[in-house]
Amino acid sequence: MINGNLDGTGIPSCLDDYLKRSIELMKNLDVKSPVGRVMVDGDDFYYTVMEVEVNPISEIKFEMHKKYIDIHYLIKGSENIGIANGRKLGILVPYLDDKDCSFCKDGDSMSIISMEEKDFCVIYPYEAHKPGGMSREFGKIKKAVFKIKI
Repeated sequence: MINGNLDGTGIPSCLDDYLKRSIELMKNLDVKSPVGRVMVDGDDFYYTVMEVEVNPISEIKFEMHKKYIDIHYLIKGSENIGIANGRKLGILVPYLDDKDCSFCKDGDSMSIISMEEKDFCVIYPYEAHKPGGMSREFGKIKKAVFKIKI
């Protein structure tokens, strides 16, 4: 997991090309960016701009992917994302290949990534995560989730 901001904080110099391209694309996203999927390099690299209601993190299920790296980028609002080692959590909903997703049970420990505008979080396969967590209050956030096929 990598957590950083477009101001350069937390951005390692060893990023691969897709991660670098993601950061460049993030710089062009703002509150006026249309909601929907944008194909950059077919199924290998795309992102989806969305508006979602945040919820208490205790009400969100852990999700986990096998085929894609997720990069969550916060355009507007604030969000908490719970992170845990997916291999240590029990499976709640088995893996669905077409959705590249399984849902996991809660575990004994979880880290919280607090996201503010222009923050991003890179989540690797098997890192279970709870996106859309409320950090301060209920409301809508605008974010983009980049998908990079491994």
